[in-house]
Amino acid sequence: MDKNTAKNRIDVLIELLNKYSRLYYTQDISEVSDYEYDLLYSELKSLEEKYPSLIREDSPTKRVGDKVLNSFEQHTHKNRLYSLDNTYSYDELRHWYKKICDEFQKNDIELVAELKIDGLAVSLIYENSLLKVGSTRGNGVVGENITANIRAINAIPLSLSEKGVSVDVRGEVYMPYKSFNKLNETAKLKEQKIFANPRNAAAGTLRQLDSKIVASRGLSMFSYAAIFDDEKVQPKTHFDTLKLLAKYGLVTNPNTRLCKNVEEVIDFCVEFETKRFELDYATDGVVVKVNDFAIQNALGYTAKSPKWATAFKFPPEEMTTKLLRIENSVGKTGAITPVAILEPVSLGGSIVKRASLHNYDEVKRLGVMIGDYVRIKKAAEIIPKVVQVEIQKRDGTQTPIEPPKECPICHSSLVIPEGEVNLYCSNKESCEAQTEAKIQFFVSKNAVDIDGIGSQLVKTLLETGLIRDEADIFALTKEDLLGLEGFQEKSASNIIGSIQKAKTPALSSFLTGLNIKHVGKETAELITNNFDTLEAIKCASVGELSSIDGLGDKIAIAVVDWFNEPSNIKLLEKFKLLGVEPQKPEKSVVSDKLAGKTFVITGTLSKPRADFEKIIKSMGAKTSSAVSKNTSYVLAGDSPGSKLLKAQTLGVKILNEDEFFVLTSDIVNFDDTNS
Repeated sequence: MDKNTAKNRIDVLIELLNKYSRLYYTQDISEVSDYEYDLLYSELKSLEEKYPSLIREDSPTKRVGDKVLNSFEQHTHKNRLYSLDNTYSYDELRHWYKKICDEFQKNDIELVAELKIDGLAVSLIYENSLLKVGSTRGNGVVGENITANIRAINAIPLSLSEKGVSVDVRGEVYMPYKSFNKLNETAKLKEQKIFANPRNAAAGTLRQLDSKIVASRGLSMFSYAAIFDDEKVQPKTHFDTLKLLAKYGLVTNPNTRLCKNVEEVIDFCVEFETKRFELDYATDGVVVKVNDFAIQNALGYTAKSPKWATAFKFPPEEMTTKLLRIENSVGKTGAITPVAILEPVSLGGSIVKRASLHNYDEVKRLGVMIGDYVRIKKAAEIIPKVVQVEIQKRDGTQTPIEPPKECPICHSSLVIPEGEVNLYCSNKESCEAQTEAKIQFFVSKNAVDIDGIGSQLVKTLLETGLIRDEADIFALTKEDLLGLEGFQEKSASNIIGSIQKAKTPALSSFLTGLNIKHVGKETAELITNNFDTLEAIKCASVGELSSIDGLGDKIAIAVVDWFNEPSNIKLLEKFKLLGVEPQKPEKSVVSDKLAGKTFVITGTLSKPRADFEKIIKSMGAKTSSAVSKNTSYVLAGDSPGSKLLKAQTLGVKILNEDEFFVLTSDIVNFDDTNS
């Protein structure tokens, strides 16, 4: 794969992975399985290792997680929460272990094997043995303060049995199968939402604003780590820490084993690969940790994960079923996705009837035919993947799967853009499927964020002819909504209020919502950092846009083409007539000392990156995601990666945090950024 092809693939992978992450962590929606996500992530990581200059700042390999919800107060963690790297074979596990042993010139190093619980990671702060704060992991640095909900879980003690202990306890909140089954049985009777799996149920429960609901749902928690304020209290090993937590009254998983070496860990994994199905909770692997804290500290961390721990993932459950037919779905960009319609089969605790085949290149690669028996795989998620055709079961009745000749919705011709493999509907103006998907995206949290308008309402509004495009949302009246089934005075008023509020969206959010090819949230912010109004963006040339750090010709051409498209010009005119005026938030500039300077931030810092960006912008400077000859300063934290090397090569001034504060201390106090 050459560098240009790699860049295109990296862009696609980052957009996909960030989308899946946002949906799961902010809306409890699982669009892909853990296993499929991990494969995409591994592919991205491999490409970035091969082409370090292509690593983007918004790459999921540079972060732990994704942004927190606004429903709860934010909580900055006392100690950062890291995620784990994964291994999928015993050879990979042995290789990880050998590297550690070689580094310390030892034949064996003690390990601890623990079942990987399928739940939600939390931090519990105990001060003087009393529970003070419970929070979600969030992005590892900032999470959600869910103390009231944590206190509603019976498995979590409100005070420790030992007095005078101050400790940050890490654990996994989960929903036992018995609680999960009871919850869904009750929901069916009341015709309420049915949860897909225990993990989604646990995550959705912890985000309830009413702690009484949490208390009623039977959540539990296993504690798996602790960081003590008093280092003298901290045991010397991880296994002894678990025993101490149990002594304090916290629940630890009984299925944990101290192992002399990696072969004993593998024995544990083999044992629980089948035994896990007898448990009352979901587990999809084994967490393996170096036992000795001195060795852990010497090994340290990458930007994302501890080097002294890894997660061995159990092979995903597989089932065989028959492929009955193919349905083609149409997305907001017009991309055609073949979906396999299957004979219903039970897989991972749910009935599976559909599986995405991604594109017709994948259909060709698999050699799949209608009537084939296919193996499908997933890791405790809902959307499975077709991984293999059981050719030996063919009986001659199978028929080839042919790519469609026209759009399944509007019957327009299909095209394959240069450099891509997907088929696209050529009818960008009046394809109903594209229109519906575009509007759904426009009103979503990822774009303009109009509260109360979801996918079902968008569908209803289109079917009733109340809207035809994104702009028509702003022409809706309360009377329009009251004419729809299920709407009352209050709900209609609330939605109209949300629509009115959205008439002055942030310029970057509005630009994102326009669904311009290659322009996601990050790219929209890059553009609006350089142009103050929508009119200025509309009039910008390819040269002006491509000169922005991080854009390039492909994106610039896509933006210019979009604004020159007659149907898009009409859409923007309609927005204007309906009073929609995108606004660029005012910059809180307190000094022009660094006006014209450009900063690139890389590595792990002591505070959230947004805090540093706020200081930089308050002094008239701007931030960029890529180092170039135009970069003025690189602010480098721990594990800075390839950006530091590029800065050194280009002779760009590199600052550590202390040097950064020397540069800015006469202008703004760091603590003010949280006010």
